[in-house]
Amino acid sequence: MDRKKMTLRFDLDRPEDRQAWEYLQRLNPASMNKAVLTTIRQAERANRVRSMLRSIIQEELTAALKQLLVQPVQPEPVDNDGMDDTIMDFLDNFM
Repeated sequence: MDRKKMTLRFDLDRPEDRQAWEYLQRLNPASMNKAVLTTIRQAERANRVRSMLRSIIQEELTAALKQLLVQPVQPEPVDNDGMDDTIMDFLDNFM
């Protein structure tokens, strides 16, 4: 059987590291190894599921947006009663 060895270090000043360290210390060595391997597999599986969900959501949104009917909105005509010209002529008197 081919075995690989890895060293794992914890920064006990970080609450997350301390919590993981304390959890592992409550286990016997065989359980410790199994717990670490299980956690790694679960994290990898969660990443795959997250990626698949992201892809499915993107595909569904793209399909839904393609079905939307988009109609341009015509702006309402501006009622120009000459007020703008009157105001500008009035302001020109001060220049």
